[in-house]
Amino acid sequence: MRLFSRAVVIGGICLVLIAAGVAAWLLLLQPAAAAPTIARPGAPAPQIALQVVGGGTSNLHAERGKVVLVNFWATWCEPCKSEMPALQQLADELRDRPFRLYSVDLQEDAPQVEAFQRQYGLNLYAVLDDNGEVTRAYGVRALPATFLIDQQGVVRQQRLGPLLVGNAETTWSEAWLAQQVRSLLATS
Repeated sequence: MRLFSRAVVIGGICLVLIAAGVAAWLLLLQPAAAAPTIARPGAPAPQIALQVVGGGTSNLHAERGKVVLVNFWATWCEPCKSEMPALQQLADELRDRPFRLYSVDLQEDAPQVEAFQRQYGLNLYAVLDDNGEVTRAYGVRALPATFLIDQQGVVRQQRLGPLLVGNAETTWSEAWLAQQVRSLLATS
């Protein structure tokens, strides 16, 4: 009888250990809390709803049907300054097309951006990411950064860093980027 009760106790302990193991396993299989996603090619572009320099609020989702180029920058960023004339030229050339250039300034105020635009002769659709939330949503860790979004609101290209010097055959040159925008516009 003593042997029998010893077997029952050992069996009970084994069942408790198995049950604890199964419970731990099931707990570990639970999905983690949803982590924020960042912009990446082939995925929908995160919303940009920011104050527009000059008044109003931007709404990237309302731009569906347009090709959108999003450029993250700041007035103190030297590579950003060198890109601005080409971006302004592209925006001017495509003014009558379904195209929008979002010039997302990081953590500066409207008077700083307005003074910068006056100094460099720019008239960009500038929006203010005063707390950096949109910049983080796009995974931007350094300026400048550029994202090309198609008519369905999907990120098609991304460049984390300055545009390169070169012609249309040089990937991420100003000429190459303009060609990519025009190619997307041709599909509409």
